[in-house]
Amino acid sequence: MKTRKAIAVMVMWMMAFMVFGAAPAQSQEYAYTQVIVTITTSKSFTVTLQGEGATNSDPSFPGTATQVMWFNGSTGNEKAMNATVAGAGAQVGPWPACTTPIEVFKNTGNVVLRLNIYQNNTIACTTFMYNASMAAGSTTGTANVSLGVIDAAGSAFVSGLGMNNATNLCAWANFSSCGGGNYYTVFNYTSN
Repeated sequence: MKTRKAIAVMVMWMMAFMVFGAAPAQSQEYAYTQVIVTITTSKSFTVTLQGEGATNSDPSFPGTATQVMWFNGSTGNEKAMNATVAGAGAQVGPWPACTTPIEVFKNTGNVVLRLNIYQNNTIACTTFMYNASMAAGSTTGTANVSLGVIDAAGSAFVSGLGMNNATNLCAWANFSSCGGGNYYTVFNYTSN
């Protein structure tokens, strides 16, 4: 009896498939949208020479000039001469300490910066030195607090300088048998 019942149920199912047809297979369709997130990066910084307004960096070489920095000697053999700015006085602090810097650099972009310093041409009778320190209120960055030489090869004076953070730069000159007159060079600053 059970077998006859099972066969009857099977026959009913078979008849249902014959009358109504098999259930259609479900197929899927696909599409997609590509999403691009763009965050514009801006590498920029300002240089503020003591007593002057901020000078904005420029993406084209050689950049934007600040006012003039001076190292005034009288014998041509002075050591650790403080940098000065005409009409604004000198940086405060004898070598290698510095409580008032000659320049302050501020990251005004939206990426972390490493700032480098180099001379575009050297002066045979003069060695320029620097040290850097993080400006008050700055929370990110590592300044080169050890004494560095400003030369044609260049060196980083601050790395990891975060947005809206600043670093101080102090500079000194050692003269060695410099004759009378004016000598000219340029301190170039680059970011990377």
